Amino acid sequence: MNDKQKARVEDEIMALVSELLLRRVKDPRVAGVSLTHVEASRDYSTAKILYNVIGGSENIDEVQRGLDSSRRFMRSHIARRLRLRVAPELIFRYDRSLDRAMKIEELIERIHREDEENAGSPDGEDGADE
Repeated sequence: MNDKQKARVEDEIMALVSELLLRRVKDPRVAGVSLTHVEASRDYSTAKILYNVIGGSENIDEVQRGLDSSRRFMRSHIARRLRLRVAPELIFRYDRSLDRAMKIEELIERIHREDEENAGSPDGEDGADE
C-alpha cells in the first residue's frame, strides 16, 4: 500500500463519517461535531478520527458517548461503501489542538493589550525599569 492510497482512504472515511453524522445518525449528542483529521493504520484495521465540537467543548463526555454508541452503525456503512478487506474499527478522540490555539491567541492578545497599556505609562516606552 502506498501513501497516496492511504491518504485517499482516510479522506473517504472522513467524508463518509461526516455525511453519516450529518444525515443518518439521529443521536442529539453528536450534533455540532466537526471532524478534523482521520489517521488509518497501515492495514486499515483501525481509524482514529479526531473531532471538535462547534459551539464549545463543555459536554465532551456526552459527545464522546454519542459517538461511541454510533460506531458500529458507521463502521457497517464504511464497510459497504469502501469495500476494504477489513472494515476499520473507528476510534473517536476529541481534538484539543483548536482549544490550545484559542488559548495561545488569547494570551497573545493579552500581552499586546498589556504592552499598549505600558507604552502609555510615564515610566518610559516599554515600562521596564532601568
